[in-house]
Amino acid sequence: MNGCEGDPKLPVGSIETRTLTVVPSPSKAMERLNVAIRELKCSPPPLTSGILRLQVPIEEQIEAIEWLHAQHDNLPRCFFSGRRSRANRNGFNLLMDIGNENGDTSFTNNLVGVTGVGSAVFFQQLHPFSYHDWRSIKRFLSPKCPLIRAYGAIRFDATANISPEWKAFGSFCFMVPQVEFDELEGSSMLATTIAWDNALSWTWDEAIRSLETTMQQIASVVVKLKKEASGESILSKTHVPNKTHWDLAVKKALQAINTSTSELVKVVLARSSRILTATNIDPIAWLACLQVEGEDAYQFCLQPPNGPAFVGNTPELLFHRKWLSISSEALAATRARGESRALDLQIEHDLLSSPKDHLEFTVVRENIQNKLESVCDRVVVEPKKTVRKLPRIQHLYAQLTGNLRKEDDEFEILSSLHPTPAVCGLPKEAARLFISETEMFDRGMYAGPVGWFGGGESEFAVGIRSALVEKDSGALIYAGAGIVERSNPSSEWDELELKTSQCTKLLQLEVPRHSNVENLEIIY
Repeated sequence: MNGCEGDPKLPVGSIETRTLTVVPSPSKAMERLNVAIRELKCSPPPLTSGILRLQVPIEEQIEAIEWLHAQHDNLPRCFFSGRRSRANRNGFNLLMDIGNENGDTSFTNNLVGVTGVGSAVFFQQLHPFSYHDWRSIKRFLSPKCPLIRAYGAIRFDATANISPEWKAFGSFCFMVPQVEFDELEGSSMLATTIAWDNALSWTWDEAIRSLETTMQQIASVVVKLKKEASGESILSKTHVPNKTHWDLAVKKALQAINTSTSELVKVVLARSSRILTATNIDPIAWLACLQVEGEDAYQFCLQPPNGPAFVGNTPELLFHRKWLSISSEALAATRARGESRALDLQIEHDLLSSPKDHLEFTVVRENIQNKLESVCDRVVVEPKKTVRKLPRIQHLYAQLTGNLRKEDDEFEILSSLHPTPAVCGLPKEAARLFISETEMFDRGMYAGPVGWFGGGESEFAVGIRSALVEKDSGALIYAGAGIVERSNPSSEWDELELKTSQCTKLLQLEVPRHSNVENLEIIY
């Protein structure tokens, strides 16, 4: 059922979550849910539309990524792991109140990661994501049911032509999982969601039958994943653009930036690297390895029916909203980590004192601040400029928080923040036009918003440090570099190599440097 085809002005008949009794294992949770589904078949609701979530708490903590890996190729599927410690530093509390059948909220847990297969309702179109589409998604969500969420992504440039490898995603792609596994701190939860709307020619009976079909394909046995490099043999690596064309593109950008009649201040140019391996890459196993490098980053996977898997490991927050509170970040400028502590501190000092990097970073921070101030009563920037150290690289960083004037401003802030100068440039439209005229590949969802909408809370990261994994075709790995005055083509190419090393080295059994450093992330 495509929820975008409904009338967003008409509320669904009911939005409900029912929590069943706690069980010791996923197999027992499956049994409990199957019984509950059979009981529902005998007493269908009298409403013509609605959404119902049945959730079974599990005593054992099981990793969501391992549960998803056990489901093999059940599609569509999604995975999202939030930056819990970063969120807490932002002042947000990701504690979820999970009530039982009587509405009691006597136990709470931290949500660590969410994964799901099948879609109770999906939202997808070829046109750019609009207010109508946003309202269509919100129609199925409620603050009273915080774990009914729509997970998905939006294209970097919805006005660009969609290339064949991105066709299955449309201009945007969101799903409320049919069967969902939630990893909590100290426990887990298995849930099913049923959505129906007679006006969309998707009745309760059809929704129940579809869920039963999906449930028959769910595996209850979860095996521990080895989160280590796969040792895949890379047969070939092809860059678009190649080094020669990259140099020409950067020089063209610098010419435009340095022309007095041009308004362009910064433009972010990207590269697509096709990796071919001797055997198919398992996107979920690959993502599990990326988790080791980015324990405080966002890990994500989105795979529509008959499509490739878009996976990534990005710590870059686009925005996080809980009620009226909102937070965003500015991340820009890149340096490698030093081999020794003394060298690392010297590189940090160079990054903080570089005029070129200061310009690149300030452009990003001030633009995000201006966008937030347009819909917020007050915006706080703290810290204004510091260095964020990652296993392989380090960046300039600032944090911005504010309070929205009304919750409907969520769509406005999503539309205005994306794309940020960190992945597009400034001014936005001039940079977007330059990219569309210069780049020779479709970015698709790369550098676009990826995350989830909820009833009272939403969170989106920027879809960088990402790859598109295609069966029998290897993977497309994406990276980009911000071009400003004084940029050097060869230095920016080296930056691309540094950024893609997170993905390629995991295929070649290389242990990342600084693996014991806090904030194990690789960012754009």
